[in-house]
Amino acid sequence: MLRYGTVRTRLNNAISFADLGPGGGEEKAPAFLVHPINMRKECWLDLVRVLAAERRCIAVDLAGHGESGDAGDYSLAGWVSDCADVAAALELERFHLVGGSLGGTIALCLAGELPAGALSVTAMGSSLRDEPDPGQEQGADLADLLDTGTVDEMFAVLAAEAVAPGSAASLVATVRHLTSTRGAPAIRRIWHAALSADGTAWTPGVACPVLVITGAFDTGCPPEAGRRMAESVGGRHEILPGTGHLPMLEDAAAVLDLLVPHLESAESKAEAQ
Repeated sequence: MLRYGTVRTRLNNAISFADLGPGGGEEKAPAFLVHPINMRKECWLDLVRVLAAERRCIAVDLAGHGESGDAGDYSLAGWVSDCADVAAALELERFHLVGGSLGGTIALCLAGELPAGALSVTAMGSSLRDEPDPGQEQGADLADLLDTGTVDEMFAVLAAEAVAPGSAASLVATVRHLTSTRGAPAIRRIWHAALSADGTAWTPGVACPVLVITGAFDTGCPPEAGRRMAESVGGRHEILPGTGHLPMLEDAAAVLDLLVPHLESAESKAEAQ
């Protein structure tokens, strides 16, 4: 079963989603997937084609991304609120949260926002907040790229940097294909909102099992940042060899080897309570 739809949220944002699953009978708990910033929901297809065989998978486009509408204001709180509204509109009661990069931060915050509904969190290539190098202005690299070239040229550079060194040209091309087609003004606003995002206020409400996966070659959210994120909520941290910032695209099989047992363990724990 595959269905597409749009939810109008409390913030008056039009949020697009894809809803995939077995389509009947006894299913495992749903998974709610949140893409990295400046990408779109299709980045999850390699995982969803496996997960959706036995559980419903809902992948959203955040405001300002993919098929969703633009927002008057971009912020971590706004993206979390929109995702909560989509979950409510789809009548999700207990579900797993999966996110990449800032999407992982949003997933963790959503678990803190909806502790009764969150069965687990899996964040990959994520951190609680951006930690720029000392003396570096937030967003300086992006600003330089946008000031000296086009959006397409900027994402061509970022796509190559997002994956592990030596990655196939086809993977880099896929990442580039999945990046934002918005104009430079919107991308600047979204990027600065992402760089100022801080999920620490939501961590006290997180009560479910948390898994943080970091690529060994991730320079955007390096392993130490992932370790701190997991530690902040008593979660588990795993470093994935041979991958960079986008393990869901770089090595979906290795991600699934970590993700599926995590989901099943969380479900077993919830049933035993």
